[in-house]
Amino acid sequence: MIASTQFPPPLLSLNPDSEWLNTRYATEKFRIGQCDVGLGVFARRAVTAGETILVLEGPVIDFAETRRRGARECMAIQIGPNHYIDTQPPGVFVNHSCQPNAGIARDRYLVALRNISAGEEIRYDYSTTMEEHSFTMPCRCGKATCRKWVRDFSTLPDEVRTAYLTQGVVMDFIRRNLAA
Repeated sequence: MIASTQFPPPLLSLNPDSEWLNTRYATEKFRIGQCDVGLGVFARRAVTAGETILVLEGPVIDFAETRRRGARECMAIQIGPNHYIDTQPPGVFVNHSCQPNAGIARDRYLVALRNISAGEEIRYDYSTTMEEHSFTMPCRCGKATCRKWVRDFSTLPDEVRTAYLTQGVVMDFIRRNLAA
């Protein structure tokens, strides 16, 4: 393990309800609620393009620790070749979309890619955070542009990669590798 920070037990094993989560984690910008894939983060008010929605928090762990914990207990976001944020609430409830309305800037800041209406679910493309050649998952975003699978950034179509790079919502370590 890279860092040891005290956080609540893994939330996926707690079977949390959105009322309890909203009491602890909701802000004037967002709330946690039910969606088509379980729990999600929803705009409580209109969010302007470029606005920071939330900051992703959690201990930094290594790849071996993500594997040891397993998919039900570790919702990690890759921030380096062997470094991951073990995402804690509320960030752990932000879902994937192949046609996102948000993205992660500077490795931790979930920002709006476009204006987001009050009540709209906030989603980002998980592929903008991955380049490990290990994790994949079936996509259930339901968008017309759905790629059917969530995979590494390098597997995205060229035009999608270019758009995300231009918007500044690709992890720093991926951008550094591309520049090298």
